[in-house]
Amino acid sequence: MTRILFVGDAAATGFGTVTQDLGRALLELGEDVRFLSMNMTEHQIPEPLGSRTYALDPEMRPETVVQILTGGMPDGWNPESIIVLGDFFAARWLTVDPQLMDALKRVPSFHYCPIEGIDLPPGWRELWDTCKPVAMSRFGQAEMAKILGYQPPMVYHGVDTDVFYPIAPNRPAAFASENGSRAQTKAGAKAHFGMNPDRLAILRTDRHMPRKRYNALLRALYPVFEKHPDTDLVIHCKLFDQGGYLFDTLTKYPDWFRRRVLFTLAHDTYKGYDREELNILYNAADLYCSVSAEGFGLTIAEAVACGVPAVGIDYSAVPEVIGPAGMVAPVSHLLDNEYDHFWAAIDEAAFAAIVDRLLSKPSLRRSLGSQGPAHVRANFQWANAARQFADLIHEAVRSEAA
Repeated sequence: MTRILFVGDAAATGFGTVTQDLGRALLELGEDVRFLSMNMTEHQIPEPLGSRTYALDPEMRPETVVQILTGGMPDGWNPESIIVLGDFFAARWLTVDPQLMDALKRVPSFHYCPIEGIDLPPGWRELWDTCKPVAMSRFGQAEMAKILGYQPPMVYHGVDTDVFYPIAPNRPAAFASENGSRAQTKAGAKAHFGMNPDRLAILRTDRHMPRKRYNALLRALYPVFEKHPDTDLVIHCKLFDQGGYLFDTLTKYPDWFRRRVLFTLAHDTYKGYDREELNILYNAADLYCSVSAEGFGLTIAEAVACGVPAVGIDYSAVPEVIGPAGMVAPVSHLLDNEYDHFWAAIDEAAFAAIVDRLLSKPSLRRSLGSQGPAHVRANFQWANAARQFADLIHEAVRSEAA
């Protein structure tokens, strides 16, 4: 057993999912894990994680954080290793004070970091020379190696396939509707959300952020929807976010198109769904579409685990996550971003052609989608991710002790 301090997001979605699922898997391996929450959240953190979580107040002084990193838990618990989860800028606060960097040097420290583009700044080594990077994809591993001079370890995320799976009569949805019924088919999943089972549904469920490029998705789907009047786009996200206001964006389009963009949430709230109900939403989809670069792409992996074929960009981790369970469209051009490296814009015409083809060929959709669950089970398991991290940590702790 090793004492591991896991510094990560505590929200119910996104990296909060990674914190919870990877943390729980490490606990199941017998590791002694405590959590330092990098954000304030109203979400009730479930046990066995909740009682092991210490909230990191944004106003907390660096010396207080140093005390926590080096053994300042209320019961005197002190870490033998540290995992920091998040993109480089989410972790950069650790470099702002020499005391924090010194604290990371006291025990083996690892930065589990998504890489969504190319041409990373060499200055990122300042953190990674102390807090050793762990990539989330082969793509990220290769881009990190260009500035590190060596290939860092890579650990894929997992997908909880007890929660995300293709529903069927012999394995209905775990979530029951108000009348007690459980969806057993795609038509039943659509009915659960009030969708017309005779219409095709394209789904996207992630945050409306600049990198996610929702505008590009709408532009690409517009000509497709002209050819396929039986198809709707279902969006599950907070409509006003750092990427703008989706209702304003949709005013650029005619009424017939706007009526076919369906939102699962009220425009001014983001209550989300329990995972079991989210599984029904994935199962209601005929196609999952994303146009953004991803450090991993957990929502894509969850959709694929549910047997839904996916279409994404041939860039970043996306091709690895989709694997044989969908198709990718080429890059149109690279995009500068505020993090001083390059994301990519999808070739919207090529993306539209792929979506058009899949909407026109139900047998191809079924063939691709059927390969998703096995692809996920073979490559994306939290138990495997936990074992890989435990091996890295045990090896580093042994080396420190030698």
